[in-house]
Amino acid sequence: MGVTSLQIIFDNPTAVFMPGQSLTGRVLVATSSSVKIRGIKLKFRGEAKVSWTEQESRRSDNGETQNYSVIYDAEEEYFENKMTLVGGGGESQLEAGERVYPFNVSLPHQLPSTFNGEHGHVRYTAKVTIDIPWAKDKETEITFQVISPLNLNDEPSLAEPKKEEKEKFYCCCCCESGPTTLVVCLPYIGFVPGQIIPLTVELDNNSNVTIDAVKIKLKRDLLFKARHPSEKTNSSSSELAVLRLQGIEAHASKTWTEQMIVPNSLMFSNLKYCGIITDQYILNVEAVAGGMYENTDVNVKITMGNIPLTIAQDAPQFGIPIQSPNQNDPSNGQFPTNSINPINLPAPIPGFAQQVPPPYDQPPFTSPYPQQTMDPALISGQPSLYPQVQMYNQSQLPYPDVNVQQPAFNPSYPTATAPSL
Repeated sequence: MGVTSLQIIFDNPTAVFMPGQSLTGRVLVATSSSVKIRGIKLKFRGEAKVSWTEQESRRSDNGETQNYSVIYDAEEEYFENKMTLVGGGGESQLEAGERVYPFNVSLPHQLPSTFNGEHGHVRYTAKVTIDIPWAKDKETEITFQVISPLNLNDEPSLAEPKKEEKEKFYCCCCCESGPTTLVVCLPYIGFVPGQIIPLTVELDNNSNVTIDAVKIKLKRDLLFKARHPSEKTNSSSSELAVLRLQGIEAHASKTWTEQMIVPNSLMFSNLKYCGIITDQYILNVEAVAGGMYENTDVNVKITMGNIPLTIAQDAPQFGIPIQSPNQNDPSNGQFPTNSINPINLPAPIPGFAQQVPPPYDQPPFTSPYPQQTMDPALISGQPSLYPQVQMYNQSQLPYPDVNVQQPAFNPSYPTATAPSL
């Protein structure tokens, strides 16, 4: 009885928006009988929260050790927009039937992307409340997603070549051997999901120690920052992709020219405007030493975005070609390089990537190159608020700038409008 239905419906059926866009839609209210109300209010909110629990100990006055739980948390609010659809001046009667209340609200221009992690989230919600006197209020809350574009071309340093190296000495018995030098070179350090990372690895082993293998890992590091009851951080790391190369003997050298594919299923979120959750991507190259010796590793920090570098196709490769003849023909036993076949998808909403990952069925073939593995959780998909990012076809570079076209909103009925934040 009373209120039988209360819904929030966006004009955009995907409920995915970009910063600065307008949220347009309607609130639907259905009642089976007359209902006395104080008002109907609608609230839009964007926030980030982090929280986790740690076990700590302290010594009591009698000298005994006591264990207790501490909750570390923090919260940020990006906007809160409230509007009154009905009422505001005392009680009124809502007669039986159905009613439609349109809304039009603008998002701020600087927002982090929707994110959902183990110890925190960035979330955007719309909530409608019917204030009923002397009874429980009727409420409906839904989430919507925000994709904040990150154009890699806005940071010129990402298009520059990067070289990192490390030298290690091993002590063999009573005599010290020569050094082992590991060098990693990238033509640029900005990438998007689905793109290939071309890299050159040089290993000069002047030591008496055998290098059993060389491992290349693409890792994502997340950092959650709590502010209460005191400042503290909680980090987590995950491997997105792995390559394993054969090692070399003592007093030998070798150079590898490899390609690592950034998983197209990577759920990238631009957290630039979030102060309590940060992420970074690391390309880790590790020379695995035989015996009980310590490994040598090099870390190269790279940046992920959703608008790729326009120079990615023609960037310098440190004098070592990475392409081979007939590279797109799997039947010749060569791993496809650089070019990814275009994928026919339904027309996307202007200005941001596809919600659903595109199909990519690679023909079976036997490759002489090392097998690359990816995190199964990323491939199988995770139930979360992340939007999926479309695989880019590098042959279509350069990419146009993002141009968001908003449909005209000219209803024939009165609208409830809140000021822009």
